[in-house]
Amino acid sequence: MPTQQQSNTTGREGLLDILKALSHPIRLGIILELIQDTDDAERHCTSFGLTVSKATRSHHFKILKDVGLIDHVDRGNCSLAKLRRHELATEYPGLLELLNSRV
Repeated sequence: MPTQQQSNTTGREGLLDILKALSHPIRLGIILELIQDTDDAERHCTSFGLTVSKATRSHHFKILKDVGLIDHVDRGNCSLAKLRRHELATEYPGLLELLNSRV
């Protein structure tokens, strides 16, 4: 379910927010790894091998969630990240393919 911020950022403004979020190399790397995963893959934030503090890692995932690139999946005592692949393909056709061509 999209957050209030996700539902308000569509079209050109939403794309600008996404591009701004992806301008940071850590966030771009997270999304590139998720693109390489299977369609419904859910990953724990520690599985990305980030060498930053827990607070910084949480900050990056929050930004990705706020702009609508990922969803957080709550599995009880575990929170996982999932790429909003189908929604992004519908709202911004070609974006994931463009990012994937960067790999």
